[in-house]
Formats: sequence, C-alpha cells, structure tokens
Amino acid sequence: MSEMADPGPTIGALMIGGIVGATMYGLTCSQGFMYYNRGVKDSAPMRGYVLALWLVDSVNVFLMGHMLYYTFVTHYGDPSVFYTPVWSLVALVLFTSIVSFMVRGMYIKGIWHLSHEHPVITGVLALLSVFDFVCGIILSVKGFRVNEGDLAGLKVYLYLNFASAVLADASVAGTLFHLLRVARTGNVRTDTALGRLMLYTVNTGMLTVADASIALITFAVMPHNFVFLTPFMVLSHFYTNALFSSLNSRTLIKSSDHVVSVNLSNVTPPRFPGSSASSSNPHNGPQLQIPIQTAVHTRVDGSGSDNEDLKSQYSYAKAL
Repeated sequence: MSEMADPGPTIGALMIGGIVGATMYGLTCSQGFMYYNRGVKDSAPMRGYVLALWLVDSVNVFLMGHMLYYTFVTHYGDPSVFYTPVWSLVALVLFTSIVSFMVRGMYIKGIWHLSHEHPVITGVLALLSVFDFVCGIILSVKGFRVNEGDLAGLKVYLYLNFASAVLADASVAGTLFHLLRVARTGNVRTDTALGRLMLYTVNTGMLTVADASIALITFAVMPHNFVFLTPFMVLSHFYTNALFSSLNSRTLIKSSDHVVSVNLSNVTPPRFPGSSASSSNPHNGPQLQIPIQTAVHTRVDGSGSDNEDLKSQYSYAKAL
C-alpha cells in the first residue's frame, strides 16, 4: 500500500511505546505489591478481581514484547511487515479493551454507591463502557481478518475505539469528581481527607482520558504512520495503575500523621431523584484509612468523635 511505503521515520514510536509500557508495568507491579501488603483486607472476590486484572495486564506486556521482537528482529529490514498488523498487535487491542472494561466496572460500582444506587447515572456510564468494549472487540476481529496492505479499512474502527474510550473515561472521571465534590460538608479535616481521595481517584482517571485522547489526535493528524501506537501501547497500564492507586489511596500514610481506620460502608450516600431507597449490609464494606494531621496539643482519645463525624459523611470506602 502506497500510504505505508515509508514507515521508517516513525517506527521508532513502536520502540518508545515498548519502553514506556515496560516502565508503566513496573509501576503496576509495585502498586499491586502495595495492595496485597497493606493493612486493610478486602474480600476474597475483590482480591481475586485485582489479581485477574494484574494477569491480563501482564499478558499485554507479553504481546507487546512479541510485537517488538517480530518487527525488529524476526523481520528486520523487511518493510512488508508494516502492511499487515501482526497477530500480537491485534490481540493487544483486545486485551486493552478487556483491561479498560474491568477498570471502568470498578469505578462504576463506586459511582453506584456514591449516587445512592441511581439507575440513570450508572446505567448511562455502563452503556458507554460496554460500547467501548464492543468497539474494541470489533476492531480486533477486523484486524485479524484484514487483507495485506488494506489497513485503510481499519480506520473507522480505530476512530470508534479511541473516541469511545475517551468518552467513557471522561464521563466516569467527571461523574466521580462531581459526586465527591458535592459530598463536602465544610469540615476542614474531613474535607482535606476527601480532597486527597479526589486527587488520587480523579487525577489518575484523567490520565487514561489524556492518553486515549493523544492516541486519537495523533491518529487523526498522522494516520499513515505509527505515532499513535506509542500512547496506545501504554494505555492498559494507565488503566491498571489508575485503579491500583485508587485502591491503595484508601491507606494514605504521611509522616507525623495519625491514621484512623474508618469503615464507611454504613454511611448514607447523597440522595438523587429516582435513586433506590434500599441500603446494603452496613458491615461488609472495605475500610478507608484517612491520615489526620495533628498539632502537638491535639489528643486523639477513645471517644471516637472524629470517627463518628467521618462515618456520618462519606461512603466512598464502599465504592472500591
């Protein structure tokens, strides 16, 4: 195909994507190790879900390594290798869609609790996530069936995949930000703790939005080279790190701080019109470790007044 006749100037994007992706996977392993060694214990299904996500992300690293070896070693100097996507690149698209779907599912579960089980909010977000997942599957199927030199036939599916990811991620991150913001009460101590949680949860979620947006923009501007593959190759690792860091942010430890463990599963979340009035078991939610900075004259006694204040305000520990 004439469009792909000179891939040389941009194939370095593959190598950059591989290096950055491997680095991000190292951060994923570090976050995963922190999760399984922190003080708060989640349920067995939750820990199994995290392990499954970790394994799927590990498969992405293997696929990325195979793609680079196939391109730069097995077919070194062979320009025809760029006319048809290698199977590992197509599989990378599929497994990235699986990772993004699993991560968004966890965030939507949190939004379900924060919105007091509001069916419209969570339903719309779930539909957007499913749509992006379906787009990824379709792109993978088309990639496996593409004829040699007919990469132009994948353009519309690439646009759909990138655009749906941006839309779904931005919607989830924006909804989380709004729900956490309206949960503020004016209490300086609790609002500070909530602000830290917002920083970890929303900002890490926005990283996936930014990465998917860069992939979409670079593909739209430069559709005949591989620059867009650099952000795409690290996208799954951004998703995994975003979730892992959000889980680990429930145990925030700072020097000279007291860490108060608070079970927030029995908190009444903010009510929305049309939300369910039913409540879940108040004793099954994970705990949120909130560091409370104290001055020299401050004493944390056994009365639990600070704990009760937190219990009366927030339910995000139940979200993740």
